[in-house]
Amino acid sequence: IREQAVRFFLTLKNVYSGVFAQYANFGWSPSPADPAPRDRPLIDRWMLSRLTAIENEVDALLDRYDATAAARALMTFVDDEVSNWYARRTRDRFYDVESADNRAAFATLHEVLVVTARLLAPFAPFFTDWMHRELTGGSVHLAPFARESPGPREPALEAAMDAVRRLATLGRAAREEAKIKVRQPLRSAICVAPGVDQRLLEDLLPLLGAELNVKRIEFAKTGDALVTLKAKANFRSLGKRFGKKTPLAAAAIAAFTSDELRAFESGQPLAPTVDGETHVLLPEDIEILKSASGDLLVQESAGFVTAIDRTVTDELRLEGVARELISRVQRMRKEAGLVVSDRIRLNIAGDAEVQRAVSTHREWI
Repeated sequence: IREQAVRFFLTLKNVYSGVFAQYANFGWSPSPADPAPRDRPLIDRWMLSRLTAIENEVDALLDRYDATAAARALMTFVDDEVSNWYARRTRDRFYDVESADNRAAFATLHEVLVVTARLLAPFAPFFTDWMHRELTGGSVHLAPFARESPGPREPALEAAMDAVRRLATLGRAAREEAKIKVRQPLRSAICVAPGVDQRLLEDLLPLLGAELNVKRIEFAKTGDALVTLKAKANFRSLGKRFGKKTPLAAAAIAAFTSDELRAFESGQPLAPTVDGETHVLLPEDIEILKSASGDLLVQESAGFVTAIDRTVTDELRLEGVARELISRVQRMRKEAGLVVSDRIRLNIAGDAEVQRAVSTHREWI
């Protein structure tokens, strides 16, 4: 419990202090200048929709005195959706306080943190009172537990964002398997997201492209052309029905096509016939092995597919070097104890490739 609590409170404190507070101190506070929720970018509307969902869920669970489930739901929300997605994917929107986009990000995260503090107050009365006073000037224990008028839910947007996050997870897994760092930009990706609003997916493409660090993303209706399926027989399971004919049954199973195996995965029966004896296969009878078609990096799960072009051109390689350089400079700033407002003078030395990367991406660095 102590380990989980420490990790959770560090995560929440980092979202408040490291993402919100240090930049809000440069001049943002809630005001009528903040865009209305309906006028904010999709990621803000998604975050507010998820906030309403978790507020309703925690309130209902505590009404049933299920404190354990309520705490777990709230911790998962903060860790997975607020910290690991919203705050991380919108961090660069907090570097300024002037534009409508900046103000939308501050207003959204402020509301998320205030509501989270109130929902968390029964479990962590001291931490939440400190954070709530910092955010609003008042004690969390004198505030309403739930809002009188929470924002609306947007189920289609939540489903589309969930699809984007699943595709991003698959893409990162593909990169990891090929040992290609996320900082190395790649040319393109092909994605499959069955049953999801394509219009919303298209609107969320910049998020997915930034998360996968690819220049272009296309959507396909199916992953059939991207993933090849092969079946491997489970001799122990098959032997109970095919007996001495099990090796022949295994050979028949190995001959199944990708289309037949996809149909089997979706619930349609497969029934090999061996010497006039037919048996319908059970899920435990075979193991379905998946591999990429062609030279793409492919990962697939439950119909969702991400296929990444692994080609690294000279131009992409130089951008990757520049990204690596920026990351190291930021780490050096942190280790030196410099705050965001400190200005630095940067000298860079390196081999010819480093110098080319610096020359090409000088203004960005």
